[in-house]
Amino acid sequence: MTVQESGAEPRAAGIKDVAAAAGVSLGTVSNVLNRPDRVSPATRAKVEAAMAELRFVRNESARQLRAGRSRVLAYVMLDGSNPFFTDVAAGMEDAADAGDLSLFLCNSAHQPTREAAYLGRLEQQRVQGILITPVDPDAPLLHEIALRGTPVVVVDRTPGGTTHCSVAVDDVYGGEIAVRHLIEQGHERIAFIGNHTSVGQVRDRRLGALRALSAAGLPADRLVDLTTTAL
Repeated sequence: MTVQESGAEPRAAGIKDVAAAAGVSLGTVSNVLNRPDRVSPATRAKVEAAMAELRFVRNESARQLRAGRSRVLAYVMLDGSNPFFTDVAAGMEDAADAGDLSLFLCNSAHQPTREAAYLGRLEQQRVQGILITPVDPDAPLLHEIALRGTPVVVVDRTPGGTTHCSVAVDDVYGGEIAVRHLIEQGHERIAFIGNHTSVGQVRDRRLGALRALSAAGLPADRLVDLTTTAL
């Protein structure tokens, strides 16, 4: 139910209304919301019954204002149309949910200005942390955000600085073991398909492929490049 005072518009029930309905102090209601282990089962049940009757919904914005930090993480992905990034986001969401956190998803679409705008909004919202697959892993803005106190984790990229962590695949090793497997199957002329001229991960995979050829005593020209415009 909503609370309606004489001559006023109905309003959502607040913590004071719950305390009055349950006959307890504001501190007790706060403990039920934030530290339920400190409240006796009987009192907690009484407060929860009042919340249910009043259809009370806690004001997360007020809690965030007091704490100076939200219960939200954010992932700024590079390309929302790429299944790789949506799969990564799904894993993040599972981990966030296990930690009783929410996850905001943002798509920069390879646009530096859009990425910067999202980062600014997220920092203003005081998110607990930002995960990002950036257009440029060494962008100064990422460094500045980390220095201002918001944790930053770079995903699928390796930044040159040390102000934030990164999680990435070892693409060199991936390319190496893939070509090693083909060589072990008896193949000695191997096609490499990808845009190794401008995509860092593809360039690293090609480096690993060349290492595998060298380790097997095969010349580099046994790797046939078929360059694409995408990955």
